[in-house]
Amino acid sequence: KIGLRRGACRTPRRRRSARAGAAMAAPAVHQLQGYKRHITSEFLKDRYPYLEDINGHLKRDDVSMAFGSRLFPRLVEQLTTPGMAPETLCEALRTICDLCSNQENKCEAIASDVVAAATNLLMHESVLVKRDAARVIGSMALLIVGRSNMPVGNTAMAKKLTSSTGAGATLPRLAKLLFDKDELVQMNAARAMQAITVFRDGCQQVVDQDTVRKIAQYLNATLPDIPRTEPLSLCLLYLLQTLAAVTMYANGGMKDLFGVSFIKNLLGFLERVPEDGKLPHAPPTESMETLRQALRVLWHCGNDPRGRKETLQAQGVRVITGYLMTGDPKVREAAVCALNVASLETQGKRDILEHSQEGLATLLNNGDSETPYLHETCVQLVRCASELPAFRFSFARRIVEAKSLLEKIYGTAALAAIGPLLQPKEALATRTKAAEVTVYFLETQSEGDRIKVPPVCPTDNGQSSADFALEECIDIFHNLVSLLHEPTAKDVAMRCLEALCRSKRPREELAQLLADSRVDPPEACRADLQEMASGGDAAEN
Repeated sequence: KIGLRRGACRTPRRRRSARAGAAMAAPAVHQLQGYKRHITSEFLKDRYPYLEDINGHLKRDDVSMAFGSRLFPRLVEQLTTPGMAPETLCEALRTICDLCSNQENKCEAIASDVVAAATNLLMHESVLVKRDAARVIGSMALLIVGRSNMPVGNTAMAKKLTSSTGAGATLPRLAKLLFDKDELVQMNAARAMQAITVFRDGCQQVVDQDTVRKIAQYLNATLPDIPRTEPLSLCLLYLLQTLAAVTMYANGGMKDLFGVSFIKNLLGFLERVPEDGKLPHAPPTESMETLRQALRVLWHCGNDPRGRKETLQAQGVRVITGYLMTGDPKVREAAVCALNVASLETQGKRDILEHSQEGLATLLNNGDSETPYLHETCVQLVRCASELPAFRFSFARRIVEAKSLLEKIYGTAALAAIGPLLQPKEALATRTKAAEVTVYFLETQSEGDRIKVPPVCPTDNGQSSADFALEECIDIFHNLVSLLHEPTAKDVAMRCLEALCRSKRPREELAQLLADSRVDPPEACRADLQEMASGGDAAEN
């Protein structure tokens, strides 16, 4: 019996040993950085504070998280301890980044002088430390309290802690990291700058700390070449986002971008981007955002005459026009805005006439498929470029079939733009369509007349549409009478003449032309024309 009992007990022991072996073979669980297990006791003798040294178990180079208000001060003490190993510094910096995922912890970290400690480590000799220090700065910069500490930097720290790296503000040190040999250091520094410029106070700080000039120097050294790695592509994106915010919101934000070939190099980069708009070493979303931010920088710089002149000298209109038909609507919006400021210059109007007509006409004809902002900006661009008569006539030819567009852009003044299309040298289909549009504007009071558009605003002095057409449309009676000889255009030409003759001055002009035989209408229409020309004042509208 004893033997059987012993034998019966052996099987469970083997099973327990097998389970223990399987448990030992399980993979190790990776703990959170800075987490150390600390077993406490609730006995009075263990909790009494003066019986023993309660800090004796802590190691100087052991990154661990304290509780409550000691959470970040303990990490900052390790960051500011001289002679700390780079691996330990990196672990402490990463622990801070992990803990600062919410605004409350960010406030506690900033109050514990994390900004000063991270600023001091930006000039550390270890590449890994510089990477993580820039990450911490970017995290703290999302709060206004953190940004307000950056002009101070590490100047408030003890001299023995700053003797090796020097004391100074945060942004100049971030700017120096842009020229570091490590690509991830450059990317994290650029990301920190982008975080600083999320609000106006940070944008102005970037200008005041002379960081815009350093960014322009870096981009001039790398552009117009396309970034060759993903970190460099993201670095370019973050810097363009920084410049787009600075040039929009900061006082004097673009002064350091003029006269240094920055705009020329940026346009050269846009010209080298593949036709599909995708950068070789960047995700598709980031690629489109990079193009959008580059166009935004050109748009903002174009608000200054110096920026517009540099853009036009570098053939900017031709380059920007290539992005009017890109697949991303935000990129198209930025391209239209950049062309809009370029059209303020006479040379810009000429370049738009040469390169941009087809793209602008396509965007306007897309209707609701484009955003309202893009459509309205495109209308303003066309109005501005139409101050050049050649553009006005050429663009009206492209959209002659879209009465609503002509009405919105020009109003009744569209009669002057489409007048040349009635001439006999034009194709019959074009003349017929122009006559139909002419009838529409002669019979309709256009909403566009409320806006000052070239060549004149006809309703300013109570002038009728017929009187305006008589003054601005050269040889309109000769052109319409010649259309009476074409069977397919006879009806619409007669409607135009009837609409014109509702006003006194056009009737008198037509009567004089018929009396002097300066027009040669068909015999079947001569009586009708004479009746129109002899109509009384009762025909006036």
